[in-house]
Amino acid sequence: MKIQKVSIFLLLIFFLIIISCGQKEEKKTEPQLEIKVKTTEKINFLYLENTGPYWELTPVFQELGQYTAQKGITGIPMGIFYDDPSVVSEESLRCEIGMPVPEDFEPDPPFKVKELPSQEVAFAVLKGSYAEIAKEYGKIMQWIQENGYMMIGPPREIYLIGGEGVPESEYITEVQFPIAKSS
Repeated sequence: MKIQKVSIFLLLIFFLIIISCGQKEEKKTEPQLEIKVKTTEKINFLYLENTGPYWELTPVFQELGQYTAQKGITGIPMGIFYDDPSVVSEESLRCEIGMPVPEDFEPDPPFKVKELPSQEVAFAVLKGSYAEIAKEYGKIMQWIQENGYMMIGPPREIYLIGGEGVPESEYITEVQFPIAKSS
């Protein structure tokens, strides 16, 4: 009888260990980041230049929104980020915040327009706050290298869903990295 109780006890311990391992495995599993390659269209880009912390861009987006509303321009805002915040001081970080406009659009200062050429990009569509999506940049850059590409320009963020009235956890942003095949 004593051997039977020990066997049942050991069997119970065994099942608890299996269940525990399964639960730990679930916690470690995170959604797989889906990275694809595509060719973008040429874009006439209306933008404001900004120097300073990337996380303090709300006034720039507000100025862009006011100006484009005044001019009757609608579109999806985007940003081009020139500097790596882990290397460049926050007060020196450079970016351009803007949106596509018609070819014949003439901006008023301080706004500028330039052509963004069609190019091949590695991209991912990410959900969450801008601070959270920034954490995925390393994974995308690693994917680029592991798949025989090299980065040939600054990353872009296209803000598909976000802004006032939208919880940050519901933001949807497409992140693009211009790429070319490594030689």
